Parts: sequence; C-alpha cells; structure tokens
Amino acid sequence: MKKIMILVLLLFFLMALPAYSQENVVATPAVLEMADLYTSTEVQGIAEMPGAEEIPETITVCRDVFFSTEEDFVTQGPEPADGNPIISDGDLLGPGCNVFARNRELLAVFKSEQDLGLDAADVIDVDRPLVAFSTELDDPRGRFTAGDLLATNGAVIPNRALLANFDIGARSDLGLDAVHFIGDPYRITKFLDYASEISREKWLDNPGMLPQTLEEYGIDMWFSTEGTAPEVEKPLLLDGDLLSVQGNIVAENALLLSSSVPAGIPNRGVDFGLDAVTADRGGNRQLIHFSTELLYRGELAFSDGDVLLLGDGVICTNEDITRCFEPKTKELGLDALSLVLGSVERPPCGAAIIRVGGMPVGNINSDGLANGWSATTPPFEAFDSPFGGSVEILGLMPSCEECRRFKVEYGEWSSPTTPPDPSSFKPLTDSFKEWTFIWPSLWVRVNRVPDSEGWLDIICDSDSVTGGLYYPWNTGGKNGKYSLRLTVEDVGGTEHVSSPVVVVIDNTPPNATLEFLTTAKCGDITIGDTVTGKITATDDHFYSYRLSYRCGMHPPCPGLVLPVRKYAGVSDQGDAGLTFTWDTTGLPPCGYEILLEVWDRTIVNNGRGWGEPGYAHRSIDYDFFCLEAAE
Repeated sequence: MKKIMILVLLLFFLMALPAYSQENVVATPAVLEMADLYTSTEVQGIAEMPGAEEIPETITVCRDVFFSTEEDFVTQGPEPADGNPIISDGDLLGPGCNVFARNRELLAVFKSEQDLGLDAADVIDVDRPLVAFSTELDDPRGRFTAGDLLATNGAVIPNRALLANFDIGARSDLGLDAVHFIGDPYRITKFLDYASEISREKWLDNPGMLPQTLEEYGIDMWFSTEGTAPEVEKPLLLDGDLLSVQGNIVAENALLLSSSVPAGIPNRGVDFGLDAVTADRGGNRQLIHFSTELLYRGELAFSDGDVLLLGDGVICTNEDITRCFEPKTKELGLDALSLVLGSVERPPCGAAIIRVGGMPVGNINSDGLANGWSATTPPFEAFDSPFGGSVEILGLMPSCEECRRFKVEYGEWSSPTTPPDPSSFKPLTDSFKEWTFIWPSLWVRVNRVPDSEGWLDIICDSDSVTGGLYYPWNTGGKNGKYSLRLTVEDVGGTEHVSSPVVVVIDNTPPNATLEFLTTAKCGDITIGDTVTGKITATDDHFYSYRLSYRCGMHPPCPGLVLPVRKYAGVSDQGDAGLTFTWDTTGLPPCGYEILLEVWDRTIVNNGRGWGEPGYAHRSIDYDFFCLEAAE
C-alpha cells in the first residue's frame, strides 16, 4: 500500500510540471556528471569557515584591499599618520588611503634598519596586527632570504620548506612572490604563533615538517615563486603557477587567465608570472584575485598592476586601487595583495563560461585550440584540438534569487588575427533539451526554447553538481575561428557580460586519397611483386594517418603498409602526393584490401571518437587486388 501511495504522489508531482518532457524520466545518467574544477569550492581537509563576513560586490576589492606597489611614490592625497608623504614599495597600504604598516613596522621584530621591500603579504589579523609576508631583498644580517615566509610575530619559514613536497632536486630557494593562507583564521594564527617558536635551522633540517604541520592544523598555504623548477626545459612548476605547500598546483598560469590570453607554457606560449594573490579562506578558486608580472595589450588587456579575477580579467585597475593616494602616475605596479574578509563574492549575476566542448576554458589557448584533459566522464586528452558537431557550452551558475535569464552569443573572426566587433555577435537560438533535477536521483529532460534574441530562463537545480548555464551549440556547416560570450540578466534588467572565449570550429573531414601506380584496381599480381602507389592524407588540423592491409582469410592477416604518421605540431597538415612501395613477398595468396585512414584533431560532439592512432573526424579511401602464387 505504501509503495502505491508513493507512486501516486510521484505521478501527481510529474503532472504538475507541464514544462517537463514526461517520456524522458530516468535515473541519474552518467552524462550528468558535470563537476568541473572551476566550480569546485572545497579544499580537502579544510572545513567551511563559520561566520565569514561577505562582500556584496566584487568591485569592493578596489577599496577594501591591502596591497603594496612595485614603485615608490609621493602621495598627494591624505597625509599618512607619521607625516611622511613618501610611500615605499616596502610599505603595506590598506583601505581608506591608509599606510597600514611601514616596512620598518613589518620588520620591527627583526629590528631591521633597512627597507627590504615587500613582495608578498597576507593580512591574517588587522587588530593584532598579524601579517605573513616576504621581502624583495635578503636580510643583510643573514637571518632570512627574500624567498622565506616571514610573519610580524617573528616567524621565519625558509623557502626550501615551502617547496618540500615538490620534486625539484637540489635547487631550493625559488623566491616568494605571493602568499595566501587557507582555513580558519584562528587556526592560521595558532600555526604562525607555533612557527615563531621554531628556528629557521630546524625547518631547514626537516623541511617536510611544514606540510605535515599545516595538515595537523587543518590549514593550507597557497603561494607562487619567482623561478621555474627543476629545469626551464622541463618545468614541473612555473613562476606563474599558484602552488600549495602540500605539493599541488592549485591553478596553472593558463587557468588563471582568460583563454584569449596566450598564457601557459608550452601550449599557449607565455608565462605571465604571478605577482600577488588573494582569495577567501575557504579555498574557493573561483574567487582567486591576482596580479601578473607582465602586462598584456591584446583583446583582453591588463597591466601588471591591475587586479584580475580567475578567468575573467580585470576587476579593478591599478589606478582604481591607488587613486585615493593621488599619485602622479596611473601605473605603480602591484606586488602584494590581501583581503582579510571571510569571503570575496563574485557579483551574484557575474557571467563566466567555464567549459566548452567538454574542455575547461583554462585548457583552451588564445588561438582557440584545446590541450590537456577534458572535464568529461570518461575523460579524453586534447592535442591542439578544434571543436565540431554539437559543442556544449557551460556557464557558471549565477544567483537564482537575483538573476533572471541568460543567453549565449558567438562572433566570427574575419581573419585569424581579427576578432569580431562586439556589435557583430549573434545569439544562439536553436531549441534543445536539458536534463534537470526533480526528485532524489530522478531527472527529466525539459524543452528549452530561446526567444528570438537568444534569452533563456535560468533553471535552478538543488544539486550543485549539475549547476550551470547549459547550451549545446550546433556548429554544423561552420568552420573557422569564433568568440563566445555569455550574458546574464539580473532581475533589475542589468546585463552582465562574460569575457570572450575563443574557439576554432572544424567540421570539415580530412582529405584521404589512395592511388595504385603499378597495379590495376581489383587486378591480379604475383606474390613477391612490389606494389607502388601514392597517398594524400591532409587536414588543416591533421592528427594522423594509417595505411594498412588485410586479406580475406580468417583471421584477416592484417599489417601496415606504412608506419602510422602523427602530427608534429600545429602547422603540420599531413602529406600530399606521398609515394609508397610495398613488397608482397611472404604474404599468403588471397584477395587483399589496402585501406587509408586519415584523422583530424577535432573534438566532435564533446569527445574523442577514436582511440589511437585515430582521433575524431575520419576519412578513408581503399582499393582491392588479388595476390596469386607464382606458377
């Protein structure tokens, strides 16, 4: 009876949902595994920080930040409390145009008589105050280096201890460009107080003690270095990567910056460095704010003094954060960055594309080609891959209470170096079906029909794993370079537009032609004769080809006529008019097929269609002949 009542209630519930497609009610399918590293908000072993104060808008970073500049300057604004208008690159500046701590105050416990600069800073406690930091220069008295982590309570943790869990060999001091602690501020404070009682020599004698101690306190430390290790030719980590003391790369330089920026080595071409970092204490990578060592003057321009948000570009310019000091220049650089509030929230309706064609946007370079592993189940690896077929686009889930609808638009590049004008973008308006949650472990597919401008209402699921703004882009008939953007409209009608994501679309199959030069098609030849032919195996995004044979016997006696040929780089388009010869000596008499298979590198329908040596789009050509024994 109980089962019948439950079934009746469930049917009643489904009937109350007219928008749902009833015939597609199923248990949770594997295709709904949409967890993505960009939506992860949890750091292993660290609990959510209770009572965290929230910032209502990300733009408050511009006025509530602690920071240092790369250059000295004279303030023309409010007079500092000590009456000295000269601001050093070693001073820590704070909200309200305050000089929060002069360099001599940061180093007071060390009784330093010199300004040693300020390279990294994390303000743990404003009232105490307690600041973790690093300097630009080594201590003249040899008590610490510019790569060591210092604290205003006297703690000195050598750079070698920070890198203990990274296998980088004998090179031990790579400098310290940025630092940010993760975890409960009370536990962070307790750890730093403990660290102040440990000598630098003890840390050096047992560098592995640091990651173990942090784990015991239930906290972590994120940081960046000034050097690459272990070798520039074979780097394990770059100075633009955000690292964890536990031996992990929290975010590579390519992930931090938009896909329209050529960031990341070796795939994109440039390591922009990582000069300053801050986030919330919960370890939410979506809230990583940072600055770079290099400026960029491309489509998504920024300076080395601007505050950037992971994947989104500039949140506030260097002028924004220094304006109240009224310096005589707009660019002073940014060396240290810290927020002491519990969390920094992305604007409730902030728009960001986090995945395209199964690939995290951090794995799509500025040329629109994907590299590395997908975020799909099962995963696949991309190799300078364009996209084709139905390309799924996933946007970061905004606030369901404050945001109303969204749309996805695309713009076509007029040439490989000319991006689309923002006014030329076109909305995606094709209807589609989308899985959505309605009951524990129960899902339905709903019909999604954009209006003429591409707008779709936001579906708010209670299950965060599937949370995201979803649109499958039918790219059939399209080829070339495109920019994608996501727009989210809030309940007040304001539109929030994402940074563009550049992708290359390739729906053209490879060229595959096979021609016999000495043997007639379907002709007869004698065992021991040499078959001569010519092949063309090309594509703009060539991946590989295989020229093989098989006979009509069982088993079919397969073999290779030519070794498998794979692409050597993005400019490799395969072989055209390549002549081959094949000696038939030793083969059994039978009918034979010679098969040419050519693959490109396109990610088709959000996946890889073939295993090695194949990949995606495949084109074939073949021919037959009979091999006879000599009389």
